[in-house]
Amino acid sequence: MTKTDHAREIVQRYIDIAIRVNKENEEKGIDKKVSYSKRFIATVLHGEHPDLFIDVEDARKFIRRVTGANGMVLKKDEQLINDFALLENPIVECELKPFVVPRQYKNAFIINDIHSKFHDRKALEVAVNHASKQNCDIVIINGDLFDFYQFSRFDKNNRIRSEFFSEREWVQDFLLLLQNTFGKVIFKKGNHDLRREQFIQKLSGDMPELQGLESISDYVMFDGSTVEVVEDYNIIEFGKLNLIHGHEYQGGGGIHVAYNRLNKAMDNIMSGHSHVTQSNMKKTITGKYYGSWAVGCLCSLSARYNPQNNWNHGFAIVEREDSGDFIVNNRRIIDGRIF
Repeated sequence: MTKTDHAREIVQRYIDIAIRVNKENEEKGIDKKVSYSKRFIATVLHGEHPDLFIDVEDARKFIRRVTGANGMVLKKDEQLINDFALLENPIVECELKPFVVPRQYKNAFIINDIHSKFHDRKALEVAVNHASKQNCDIVIINGDLFDFYQFSRFDKNNRIRSEFFSEREWVQDFLLLLQNTFGKVIFKKGNHDLRREQFIQKLSGDMPELQGLESISDYVMFDGSTVEVVEDYNIIEFGKLNLIHGHEYQGGGGIHVAYNRLNKAMDNIMSGHSHVTQSNMKKTITGKYYGSWAVGCLCSLSARYNPQNNWNHGFAIVEREDSGDFIVNNRRIIDGRIF
């Protein structure tokens, strides 16, 4: 067989594989297309016949030749199928897949924007103590558990910066406290929780040995931990309620946080990020109600970067029914009292 014959044979082999797998996926209801790039096929061809092809580029030249306009004479529809089978699959930057809270959990204690170690100890204790008496069986930390002050791109106070060397230990101790008190803990990343990952990713371009160290999932783990970490771009589904941190929507905050995010989501939504307690509800033309709840923070209300603000402390408890319907108790904490 000539080099052209070998190239034509292997191209047809991978076209057949792609068509067969895609047909099987379609029959199973799997929305995933398989394809093999010409570079991949050329790599295989060179590996199978290193005596014929000098290198991968030499093999790729013949792959391109047999898949060109005059290479494989087929009917137009067959040619189109084959051409797509040889197109390299797209790069997936982030796979949007909701985290569905198992149906066994009925009473969720929801907190966000703790910003350790800028947390407010009194507000945190009030919230946890109250939830522990409400038969909550799961805690959802809806973003910004960490502050990662030392990784901020903004100007930093060196005295405060040194205090954050023990932030990891504080977070691990707090997660253990929640796990011992409530059982199940879910931690969804917020924008502050990404600071360390983004910092390491920037450095790893020049220091490859840092690659793989950025995972916050490993960073927060402790002996006996059952904490589940959810990526910042994925929503959490608790029955018919969708939870996001709030940074996922560009321009979805402002003064009227709950109203704006409801208009963005067009579905039931709970969020943090803006450090305020708000709610808004709408009725569709068919009489269906859906709402939006913004949950207050549990961090200090006097941040250096925004000393004059309208923030408030708060948390939420959400009761889920078997149908997926839910009841929201969105609480404020003022001077240690719950409202």
